[in-house]
This record gives sequence, C-alpha cells and structure tokens, in this order.
Amino acid sequence: MNQTAFLTGNIFKELKAVLASVFLFFMPLSARAAQEEVLLTFQHTGIGNFYVNSLYDYESETVYLPFTELFSLLEINYQPDARNFTVKGNFLTPDQPYTINFAAARASLGKEVFEFSLEEVRLTQTEFYLHPRVFEEIFGLNFTVNINHLMLTLETQHSLPVQERMARERLREKMQGRDLIREDYPLLYGRERDLLDGAMLDYSITGNYSGDNRSLGYSLVGGMELLGGDLQGTFYGNHANGGYNSLDVSNLRWRYAILDNKYISGITLGQTSTTGLQSVAIRGISISNDPIEPRQMYETYVVDGNTEPESEVELYINDRLSGFIRADELGYYRFDVPLSYGTTRVNLRIYTPSGELIENDKQIQVPFTFLPKGVFTYNVQAGQAEDYAYDTLRGQWLGHANVALGINRWLTASLGTQYSGADLSAGRMSYYGSVSARIAKQYLLSLDLAPQEFYRIMSSVMYANNLSMNLQYTKYEAQSLFNTRRASDYLNANIYLPFKLFGAHSGIRLGGEHTVFKNSSLSSLLGDFTQRIGKVNLRLNYRENFSYSNRQINPLQSLLSTTLTYTVSRSPGLPVYIRGMYIRAQNQFDFRNLRLRETSLELSRTVFKIGRLDIGVAYNHIMNQFSTRLGLIVDLEKMRSNTTLHTRGKSFTARQSLNGSIGYDATHRYFTADNRQQVGHSALSVNMYVDENNSGRYDEGEERLPFQGVRVDRTARMKVGRDSVLRVKQLMNYYRYNLSVNRDAIDDPTLVPLQEEFSFIADPNQHKSIEIAFYRGGIIEGYVEILSNGEYVGQSGLRLNLRSDDADFQTVLRTMNDGSFYAMELHPGKYTLEVDSTQLGFLNVCSEPAQLHFEIRALSEGDYLEGLKLTLIPLEESEAEETEIVEAGTKIERVDSGKTAAETAADTPEPKTTQELSAEQEKLFSSGVTRERRGVIAFTFASAELTKDSAPAVLWMANNLKSGEWKALTIYGNADSTGEEAYNMILSIKRADAVKEALVRQGISELRIRTVGNGENKPFATNETKEGRRLNRRIDLEIVE
Repeated sequence: MNQTAFLTGNIFKELKAVLASVFLFFMPLSARAAQEEVLLTFQHTGIGNFYVNSLYDYESETVYLPFTELFSLLEINYQPDARNFTVKGNFLTPDQPYTINFAAARASLGKEVFEFSLEEVRLTQTEFYLHPRVFEEIFGLNFTVNINHLMLTLETQHSLPVQERMARERLREKMQGRDLIREDYPLLYGRERDLLDGAMLDYSITGNYSGDNRSLGYSLVGGMELLGGDLQGTFYGNHANGGYNSLDVSNLRWRYAILDNKYISGITLGQTSTTGLQSVAIRGISISNDPIEPRQMYETYVVDGNTEPESEVELYINDRLSGFIRADELGYYRFDVPLSYGTTRVNLRIYTPSGELIENDKQIQVPFTFLPKGVFTYNVQAGQAEDYAYDTLRGQWLGHANVALGINRWLTASLGTQYSGADLSAGRMSYYGSVSARIAKQYLLSLDLAPQEFYRIMSSVMYANNLSMNLQYTKYEAQSLFNTRRASDYLNANIYLPFKLFGAHSGIRLGGEHTVFKNSSLSSLLGDFTQRIGKVNLRLNYRENFSYSNRQINPLQSLLSTTLTYTVSRSPGLPVYIRGMYIRAQNQFDFRNLRLRETSLELSRTVFKIGRLDIGVAYNHIMNQFSTRLGLIVDLEKMRSNTTLHTRGKSFTARQSLNGSIGYDATHRYFTADNRQQVGHSALSVNMYVDENNSGRYDEGEERLPFQGVRVDRTARMKVGRDSVLRVKQLMNYYRYNLSVNRDAIDDPTLVPLQEEFSFIADPNQHKSIEIAFYRGGIIEGYVEILSNGEYVGQSGLRLNLRSDDADFQTVLRTMNDGSFYAMELHPGKYTLEVDSTQLGFLNVCSEPAQLHFEIRALSEGDYLEGLKLTLIPLEESEAEETEIVEAGTKIERVDSGKTAAETAADTPEPKTTQELSAEQEKLFSSGVTRERRGVIAFTFASAELTKDSAPAVLWMANNLKSGEWKALTIYGNADSTGEEAYNMILSIKRADAVKEALVRQGISELRIRTVGNGENKPFATNETKEGRRLNRRIDLEIVE
C-alpha cells in the first residue's frame, strides 16, 4: 500500500466517524420523536435495586442502555471523552483495556476488535447509549429488558467490581463484629451514673432425691447500681432432712469503673482476688488500670516480600480473604495485617504471570499476657484471705502489687511483690518477675522468677500446618503457696502432629508430665489419635500413670478408651424421631489388668425445638452392674428446667432444678424474666416511637413501634415486650456498642429515624433507656436549568448525586423532561446535591452552585423543600467571570512564588516528601504562581485505593497538565487520626502515590509531579465525628501555573 492510499484511507475513516456523529446528533425530528427516555428498575444479585435511564424507540421497539451509567453502577473503570465520542478504561482487571468509539461503531477489548452497527448507538447531550446486544458481544454482559414491567436484569459469569466491593464490605462488617477493624459510631449515650438504679436477680432452685436423703438448695445472685458503681453478691442456702441447714453470703463486692483513663480503670471493694502468679481470694480492696473492655488488637503486623513482577497476591486472615494487591515492577508487595490476641492464621496466595500458584502459611500467637509497645499496666490488692483460701494463708493479711510494660513488639516484662502475715506489723515479703517474648514471630517463650519460691520456663510454637509443641519446666525452692504438693521439680511436654489419612484429616497428640518429690516421683503419659471415617469420628485415647519410689516403678493406671461419635442427618427419608440424633459409644479397656472396664452408649436429640433429651446406658464389667441416665433440659421463655434421673444397680437418684433471672426496667416500670443469667450483664430498653408533636422526646400517647428494628455489633438477644419496648439483653457491662436502625424491620417505609447510627456504653446491672424518634421522610423538589442561546431551559436526563453530610448515605436522582427532580423519604439532617461530573464534561458546562446544600428538619408530618435550583453555565461563558473552578465549600489561596501553603503552616509537623527533587524539578516547581485546592479526591477508611468516583478528578488533573495550563503539581495525601501516627503517615504517602501513578498512566511525566504525605497533621475538619474523619481522608493539590 502506498503512502497516498494510506492517508486517503485514514482521512476517509475520520470523515466517516465525523459524519456518523453528526448523523447521531442531528437525526430527523421524526426519529427523535419516536424515542423516549424510560426509567427502568435494575436488579442484580449481590447489588440490589437501582434506577437506570434508558432510551426506548417505539417504532422498532428497541431499548438502548446508558453506557457510563451502567459502568458506574457496576463500578467498572471508564474514562469518557465526550468530544471524541469515546470511552476508555480497564474491564475488571488492568490486563483487559478496552476502547469504544461510538461515532465509528468500533470497539476493542484487549487484543480483540469488535464492530457494530450505528443503528445500535444513540448519543444524547449527556450519555452514550448502546443496544444490549453490544454489551453482551464485547463484555459478556447479558442485559435483558422487560419493557412491560420496566425491568432490567443482568446475567454474567464475571465477578463484577461492585459485587467484590460489597463482599469486602460484608467481610469488614464481620471483622468489625470481632473487633478487628472496628470503627465506633458517634457516642450518643455515654455512661450515666446514678446513686441507685437498676435491679437484676438470678435464681437457681434445686431439689435432690436419693433413697432416704432429700434436700433443697437455692441461690440468689443480685446486682444493681449503687453510688455510681456496680454492686453484686450471692446468697445461697441448703435444707436437708435430718436437720441440716446452711445459709451464707459470698462474692459480695462493689466496683467503681472509670472509662477512658489510662491511669486508673477501676476500684473494687469487697470479695475479690489477687492477680499474682497464684490467685488468692481476699476480702479487701483492688485498684487497677487494666481496661474494663479487654484489648482485642495487639498491633499491626507487616506482611511483605518479593515475587515475580505483576503477580497477583491475595491475603487471607483466618481463612477469609482480607486483601488483594498486584506486585509492583520489582515484584514487591506489602500488607498491613491487624494482629489480634490469640492465634491468627495468615495465608498468602501468589498467582504469578506464568500461571504458578505460590502459597505461604503462617500462624502467629499472641498470648493475653503480651502488651502493646509502650503500654503500662498495674494491679494493687490488699485485704484478708478468705476462710476457704489455702491453709497456709487462711485468715492472714495479704498485700499484692504488680506492674507490666510492653517493652517492644516482641517483649513484655512484669514485676510483682506480695506481703502475707497474721497481722499488719509482721509478715513475709516475696517478689517475682516475668518475661514473655515472641521470637521469630511464632516461637513463644515465658520465664517466671520468684526467688526462694520457684523458677519456671515455658515455651510453645504452632506452625502453619497446625503442628504444635509445648514445654514447661518448674524448679521449686521450698514449700509455699506455689508448691502445696511439696515437689522439687515439675516437667510437662506435649506435641500435636496433624496429617491426612485416606483423604481425611487426622492427628496424634503425645504428652506427658513428671513431678519429682523428695523420695519419689509421679509420672503420666498421654497418647491421643483422632480420625474421621465417613461421617463417623473415631478417637483412641491412652493414659498411663505410674510412680517411682525405693528404686521401683509402681504402675497406677493403664487405660485405653475408644470413642465413636455420629450425628444422624436430617434427611426427610428417615424417621422423624431419629433425625439429627447424636450417638456416642465408648469402650474402656484396662491394660494393667487386661480386661474391659466399662462400655457405654449415649443418645441425644432436640425435642419440641426448646428442649434436649439425653439417654445413656453403661455397663461396668468390673462390678457386673448396669447404670442408666435420663436427662431432659427444657428452655422455656422465662426459665430453664433441668431434670435428671439416674440408676446404678438398685439405687435411684433424681434431681430437678429451675434456673432463671428477673430484671426491672426502672424507666418503663416493667419487670422482665429470662432463662439466662443477667447479673453481671447489661440490658437495653429501646423505645422507638413516632414523634407526633416534634418535641424530640417520647410523650405519653405517642405511637410506639413494636419491632426488632435495631442491630448491635456484638452478640445479644432481643425481644419486644408487652409495652411495645424492644429490650436487648446479654450485653457486657461498660462495653461500647454500635447500634444501627434496621428500617427493613419497620412496617411503615415512610418513617425514618432521627439517628440511624450511634454508639452507647452499657450501664451495669440495669436496663439502659434509649429513645429513637421516627418522623415522616422529607421530600425535596427542584429543577436544573441550562443556559442555552441566552435563555435558561430545563435540562433533562441528568444524574444528580445526593449524599448526607451527617450519615453514610448517598443516592442518585434524575431530572425529568422539563429538568425537574424530586426525592422522598429523606432522613432529617444536612445534605449535599451536585450534578454528576461525567455529565458536566459531556455538556462542557459548570454548575452554579457547584454543590447545593440544604437541611431536612425533623417533623412528624415530614419536611418539604421546594424550589431547589442548579444552573448549568457553558464553560466558555463562565471563564469570563471566573479564572478558577472551585468546589463549593473549599478555599483557594494564592501565595507568592516559592512559598507553599505547607511552609506557611509552621505550627504543624514537617510533612514527609516521598522523593528528592532534581535540579530540573526545583526550577519547575519554583516558577510561576501557586494555588491550593483541597479535598479533590476522597478515600475510604484505611485504604489508599482510588475508587470509580476518583476518575473524573484524575482526568481533570491530567487534562490541565497536558494542556499546559498547569506547569507542575504537588499532591498532598492526608489521613484521619484513627490508628497510630506513623501508620497514618505511611497511608497518606500511599494515597498521594496512588494519584501520581494514575496521572503517569495518563502520560504525565513524573518530573512534573511530586508527592507529600501529611499524615494526620493537617485535618480539614474535626476528627471527633464520622463525617469529619471522612473529609480528612483526602487529597489536596498545590498547582504551579
């Protein structure tokens, strides 16, 4: 092909595209009259319901679907170019780039090229529309339209980005339930102290019958709030025939809890225990700064490494997908893993470009004795030992104190001392120290030193395949509280070896302990084997006990137990009375005497959905005697009944117990009964009502909403009482809970709550009262107009983004044919409304104002706002009035050349720059004038990933740099104050780098961009509120013009 022909071909293609675009925009009026905008309900599994604006051609009965709107809903990457009638982006993954030229009716996905008909394309002023067939052919998105029901559905084999994001959010919610990355809602109901409040009583009544012996025992455990603290104690008694009676009081104590104070967390008076190496029950006082709500998070653990460049790396925490990243050009990857107390299983799966799968497993143990770096705790107790304490201490006075410090990430140390004596003037002091270390991230080592008492060393390890080993050795110096058996040495060791046998998981545990006395020793050996065979679980357990004295081994016990367990399926083909039955058979063989010891069979099954029936029969081969057992547990709504009948030979015993709890809701003067213990716990009384007189509080006669309409982020039980108040039980005293309103549980969809998400602190031993006012949802009406040919006319087909300034809520509104819009059922609060930035680019206009702010008032009949207006002005006309495009609510500052906004903020820490400036860059960044722009891009919590909403801002920056309007750009990453300061600094740098990388992919030279991390040091808003923290997770710009 010669050059002339080549040029002629290209010119022809461009001319064809131009003519096609003209045809699409300026089609005959009759054709335009035949098509109309139709609003469809879009439903897809895992996404929910959305409204989509389509075009319907009545003559051909064809529906055209909006490209950018659908890709925005599905969160598929796209970058529209309205002037050239194209859209570019990455479909699902970066290795699937696509381009669609609507004017040329041509598309490409990866290396594959597609062509379609111009009849399958429609262009409007605000959107590109395609026939559903084109979506299916190019992207495998099979859209189906039911025009009669105005429904749009999607079938695809792809896992869409919006589904993956929602799956991640559900995972994060589950993780928040386990307190791993939990973010508290605003505290609306804090700790409320009273001189006297609340009342809860747990009771247990037990009757026993055995031949001529009869007895009745009972216990009453009471709890309440007294003098701002929680008081509880137990009164118990027993009455038996023969004149034996007993009454006593125990566990009587009063605690004053102090929250959010690192120096002191509580004072306890009464019956308590020491917290040393050996706990002792005392009557006295205890003071500590250990948190009331136990620590859940220990630290942030870095998982990083090198692999093949561009490999996909997945991070699993406890077998749940927790993160995904693509290795950089050097093959480096990094994750910040929240490490909790207990055992955390970390699994890496690396998918290399060559198709290889690399897996790396780790198990990290963090004992509860470990403290985070720099954390200091103390405990002090003093009092008199209880009568049932150790014989050597009974009635003596005790004083104990210990301190602990997290020295670094792998080492915690503690020191303690204890005084004991018959009086306060003369006694014995003892001292001890402990060190706990984590070596090579998975080997645990602990050392306890108590001079003149004992020395103990413990070590353990657990590998990724669940193989574990434990070792403990103790050397005793003398008989003491820590050595009541008068031993000189003690050794304990065990190992667990997991493996697979016949494709099923199996394991062997071997262990033993050895105790040395002055003239003898006592040893015990243990062997355990488990294996699953089909649906049957097999366990073999062997125990060997023997002593050594006078140079002779004395066998004590040699026993082999064989156990089989099986749970019958609930298949409909089985008889009803055996479905779900649990069967356990056990046989014991005495190796010492070479004979069977006992054979037993146990059957257990749920009955009537509220009870469980247990039947057991056993035969003792040594006594030649049968024994039987019959048990029935019934969980009634207000109490629990436990009945046990037992026979052995000719003897017969029976036992009947009733257990339950009674609570008093003082606010609503209502008694509650429960079949579980309530003392030592908290409860919540949630009064949901319609605020008919707009007073902001419940008034007698207002309608209550008797629904389970709230959720809390931890385990709890809920029930609506006869007074229509929802009561949430089994809450932990003094814990902070997140509560959210579940509007789906309210039968009137027009009602909206005044507060939808907040947190509260559970008050002890009482029902904490919470009121949630409901109002009719607010309604807004308005219109969008555009300046066209000197006149203002309504603009149809626009997407308006509506978001709440007070809550995590956002939705999309659409303008009608005349430019009007409306929204219903809005919660009371402040809102922001703006035109979709992509469509502003289509129209080449700016919005005045850029953002519309309004407030919905809390009114029982619902607030109504009308006359809201947004005006669209062509950029050519607006440029005469404005030299800069400013987001509403932001402030642009012009400063002299060479002086940046960062340099003017001398009262904040120096930000960290991620790169050194070359001489060329120094010259570039010091020329011209600079201006600031704040809040250009927002980020989600603890993330540096750019979302789909960031694409217009990135394109805007790239276009200004490409056009030469901007010479250079400094990108400032920012974070909120959640987490450690060092972590937030790193996160802010990552956010700035993410924007830089996006601009480089747009063809911008790295020399024109520099990135700076501000960390949490330059907040835009307060970090005390959720909305403020959202605004602080942002990108700011410093532009050189």
